[in-house]
This record gives sequence, structure tokens and C-alpha cells, in this order.
Amino acid sequence: MNKHYFKLAAFMLCFIVLTGCQQEKKEAKKPAKEEQTVKAEEKETPKQPDVKDSEFGSDVPELPANLEEALKYPAGKFSAKKAQDLDQEIKAELSTVPNIPENADMEQYDTLIKYLYSLYKRDYEDPREVLKALQVGTMPASQDAPGEKRAYNVEIILDSSGSMANKMGSKTRMELAKEAIRKFAASLPKEANISLRVYGHKGTGAEKDKQLSCGSNELVYSPQSFNATELDTALGKFKPAGWTPLAEAIKAAQNDLAAYKGKENKNIIYVVSDGIETCEGNPVSAAENLKASGIDPVVNIIGFDVNAKDAQQLQSIAKAAGGVYKNVQNQDQLQNEFQKSIQESLDWINWKSKESLNALTKSNNQMLDIYGLTNEWRAKIRQEQYLVQFSLVELDMQAKITNKQNYEIFERAKVFFNKEIELVDELEKTLIQSTKQDLDTTLKQIDSIYEENVSQK
Repeated sequence: MNKHYFKLAAFMLCFIVLTGCQQEKKEAKKPAKEEQTVKAEEKETPKQPDVKDSEFGSDVPELPANLEEALKYPAGKFSAKKAQDLDQEIKAELSTVPNIPENADMEQYDTLIKYLYSLYKRDYEDPREVLKALQVGTMPASQDAPGEKRAYNVEIILDSSGSMANKMGSKTRMELAKEAIRKFAASLPKEANISLRVYGHKGTGAEKDKQLSCGSNELVYSPQSFNATELDTALGKFKPAGWTPLAEAIKAAQNDLAAYKGKENKNIIYVVSDGIETCEGNPVSAAENLKASGIDPVVNIIGFDVNAKDAQQLQSIAKAAGGVYKNVQNQDQLQNEFQKSIQESLDWINWKSKESLNALTKSNNQMLDIYGLTNEWRAKIRQEQYLVQFSLVELDMQAKITNKQNYEIFERAKVFFNKEIELVDELEKTLIQSTKQDLDTTLKQIDSIYEENVSQK
């Protein structure tokens, strides 16, 4: 394991332990009895279900206790909303919140906070991406040495289950995915091979067609260079149909690329799916086997407008494959995810010159990246906090909570958000310290890698 990843893992563990200790202290100091509101409403209104009388909040994840959990926590339904965007859509959502009784306890307060947070949770950039930037680039450089061009083999595994017929705007998810695949294939280097496998494209979503649909798994465009006419023909062979045999598709992709060993080839696999396995397969196990295979692929799992529950399985698949999971909401984001992994290797001499002469600049830029990432995290946390605050005001106006409860619940939520800010502050210090320590090591690595590879000529 790279030392930077080890540092982050140890750091995240410290957060988990620290958070647990602080939670115990908080519980120890918790008052035995909360002050109850004694003021009664003059006007009698029909009784609505309160939080304890309903299932409200039962399907919402717990608030994250540390940065690792915050990173994994799914983006909320209104994650793109800004603080000033407390529009009719949000107000309609808040109108479904049960009344909070005047004698509500802290558990009921926390349920409401948990629910509001789940609506506005932002999508955070993984700090491990910054740690990757701290590396000199040992693996790409040593494998892609000058004069040793490696072939690119790109396979796209596309979900063709019935849900891909759902529309995003004026087009279906499948239409948008096909358009993105066409553009991506046309942008590949001419020497690159591309292949396309689809699954779930036969039968229907009915139980009687499950066996047929779960067995539908087809390589419609075998590994070859891009040919617009042939790819269009392949893309026209299928449409959204039935179930989701994701595990079998991953197993088949491993066989598709079996002839392209990792030493001589750069293999990239994209899995595009809008949902989870529905054919009783084990996609996580299939992903683990893919990772252990000799094809050594770069694996990208792309969730196409995936809900929070399904995203958890896709994240597990990506982790098992040693890959990355991203959830995209539109065609442009899908196109961007396709492009990220296609990069040409640097020439060794230029690499050494550039890295040696600009090591200090690179270190400073890395610090700026760290500050940029942590500042973005802080800004998103505050945006979440503001939206929770404005939502409480709206609930107050809708008579779901009292003015006093508005204040008490917000103060309770503020403790949580402030703690998240403190954790980001600590993360920033750790990353900056690591960057400074690595500057000298980086210069030595550059010389070592260069000498090792040039001496083999």
C-alpha cells in the first residue's frame, strides 16, 4: 500500500476513534430532563401524526460520525440547491414532515435533523485524490517508458435493463448513454481498441421473462479500432428491456479482455448502470475476481442517475475491483467520466526535466489543491447548514414546529456541522504536513525512477 494511502487510512481511523470518544462525553453530559414548552396554541387544529407516530426518517442514514462516513454518505435529493433556492419544490417536500409535538425529546429533534441533512447532503471530492497527486507517478512512468507504447483496450459494459428507458429530459437514459458512447469512441486514439457489452436487453421486466432476461449478456462490438458505421450498427441492436444481470456481465468482460495482459496493454473498463443486480448474481465477487485477473484493468463504475440505496452496491463493486465509483446526473457528466482515464504516457526525458525543475512548484500547487479541496468541503458543509436552517424557518412558518423548537433544533444541528468543520481543519493540517515532508523524497524518486528505466535501454 502506498504510504500516502496508509497515512490517510490511519488518519481516518483516528477520526472514527476521536468521534466515538466525543460522543460518549456528550452523552455523559446530557441533561436528565429537557425543558418542555408550556405555552399552548390558542387555536385548535386537527391533530396530525407526529414523528413518533409515523415512519418518518426510518429510511434515512444516520448522520456521518467522521470524514470517511461523510464521503460515503449519498448526495441528497436537493444537493444541487443553493441556500437561496428554498423554492416551491423544497417547500412541498417539507410540507410532508409530520408535526413535532411541543414536548418532543432529543431523539425526535435528531430524527428531523437527520432527515433535513439527507435532503441537502453535497457530493464531496475524495481527499485520497489529492494524495494521489502527491505521488511522483511511479507506476505510469515505469510501465509506459519511451519506446514501449502499450495498447489501449477499452470495454464499456452497458446496462440495458428496462429502467434505462426512463427519461432524463426529452430523451431516455439509453439514448443519452448511446450518444455519449459514440462521442467517446470517436475521441479515442486511432490505435486504441474499443468493445461494447450489453446486458438485460432481452425479454421484459416481468417475472415470466426473468430467466431469459437474466441470461441476456452480449458482446455487440468486439475489441477493435473505432469504426463509426459498425459501432452504430452495434448500438442499434438493443434497447432497454428486462432485468439486471450485472455480475455475469463483469465476468464476461474479464473473458473479453483475457488476451490483453496488463504488462503489454492498458485495459480500461467502464460499467454504466442505473441500478443494482436483480438476477441473484454476486457482482462484488465478480469484481474481486476481475481485480485479481492478469488483465490488470482500470475499472470505473458509473452510476447513471442512481438512487442513494442502489449507489451503495455500486460503490461496493467499485471498491472490490480497486476502481472508482461516480454517480452522474446528465449526459455531459457521463461523457466526462469516459474521458478521464485516457491519458498518454509522458516521455522519460521530459518527465525527468519537468519533475526535477518544478518539484517545488508542484509541491506548492499540491498545497493549493489541498486548500481548494478543504475549502470546498467547508463551503458545502455551510451550504448544508444554511439549507437546514432555512428549512427549520419554513417548518416554523408551516406550524410544524414552534419558534422555540426552531431555535433549539438549529442549535443542536449547528454542533454537528461545526464538528464536521473541525474534522476538515484537521484533515487539511495532515495533508499539508505530508506534502512538506514529501518534497525531498519526491526529488529522490524522480532520479531513481529515471535511472532505473533509462538504464534498461
